[in-house]
Amino acid sequence: MKKTFNRQRITVITAMGMGVLASSIIRPILPLYLTSIGVSPRVLGLMFSMAMVGMVFGEISWGWVADQIGIKLPLSVGTVLGGVAILFFALTQNIPALFIVFLFWGLTRSALFGPGRGYIGAGASSSNKAASMAIIAVILSASRSFGALPSGYIADAWGYQSVFYVACGVALIGYFILLFGLKKVPSVDLKEKVATSPSPNTLSLSFFRPLAPLCVITFLQFLGFGIIGTFLPLLASQVIGGISASEIGVLFASAGLVSMLLGVPMGILADRAGKKLLMLLGLLISGTAMTGMAFSGNYTWLIIFTIIQSIGMAMFSPASLGWLSDSVPHQQQSTAMGAYGGLCEDTGIIAGAALGGIIWSAWGPQSTFLMGTLASILGVAIGLFFIKKIVPSQDIEAKT
Repeated sequence: MKKTFNRQRITVITAMGMGVLASSIIRPILPLYLTSIGVSPRVLGLMFSMAMVGMVFGEISWGWVADQIGIKLPLSVGTVLGGVAILFFALTQNIPALFIVFLFWGLTRSALFGPGRGYIGAGASSSNKAASMAIIAVILSASRSFGALPSGYIADAWGYQSVFYVACGVALIGYFILLFGLKKVPSVDLKEKVATSPSPNTLSLSFFRPLAPLCVITFLQFLGFGIIGTFLPLLASQVIGGISASEIGVLFASAGLVSMLLGVPMGILADRAGKKLLMLLGLLISGTAMTGMAFSGNYTWLIIFTIIQSIGMAMFSPASLGWLSDSVPHQQQSTAMGAYGGLCEDTGIIAGAALGGIIWSAWGPQSTFLMGTLASILGVAIGLFFIKKIVPSQDIEAKT
């Protein structure tokens, strides 16, 4: 694990964390802000889906860019332009314009994930892939937790607009960390790139076929994540009632704190006990928690089930990312991570946000969250029968 913690990687992880922190600051209050200016739950779900459409295209593209020229440009886009996108939320209340802002936000913040994950995955050995991926999960969870906690208090004290200004400033701090931390680091190691140049058929159909079930169960897991991110604030404020923006911020912060504390232990456990086992347990726990959210009658139960769902995510994500990294050649880690994030995670969040809004309007809040439970159950069934053991890419390269 020593290689994972050199100066360059610490800079990359810190800048990435600041970019995610900026988005996390606005995330708990964004649904509340939009409904306060007259956006319906159906349109709200479509707006968040638009952001994730941007994430799909962005993650795939920025992961490829990182593998070609290095991570400095993608992370610069994720922090600087991601901060500008956040600022635009404070500058317009026009519905069509907000759809464009959501798309731009998704395109820019997506530059953080594939490159960051790929950079860490490329430096990890096959024996600790999940633990290495857990480092990223912990940083992201810490950013989400520390971002969500103050957002509600800022909104209650100074209004929604002030939250967007603060978040933009945080993103720019991430850029300056990147600017000075990687100042003397070349954008790409040409010697290493030539030495590990991939064969033309590295990403052939035979490569993608065994990963298809992993992508499907990730889609189903993140469908529930999309429901929670978009509609948990509305469930708390409109259905349960009497819950302030500050308390909603505490909900998201608690979930992030749990993921932060459990990320690395769950990654180590996945490496030792089996990544498939941890993925399936994570799906099962997340689905059970969403049923609990659907029937929560007060804030106490809601926060309990939010924490349980976060435990499920802490089990699932390091294991699934480790599984993916184990099967991808060293020189294409960022491309693979970007494709995984865009095609598997982000499409699930799109489906959760869009379908959640439709189901909320047609059948009510409980049905929206129960859809997440059904998705998790289906994911467990698919994982049991179709997730097969993949020989680590390093072992394949060694044999050839």
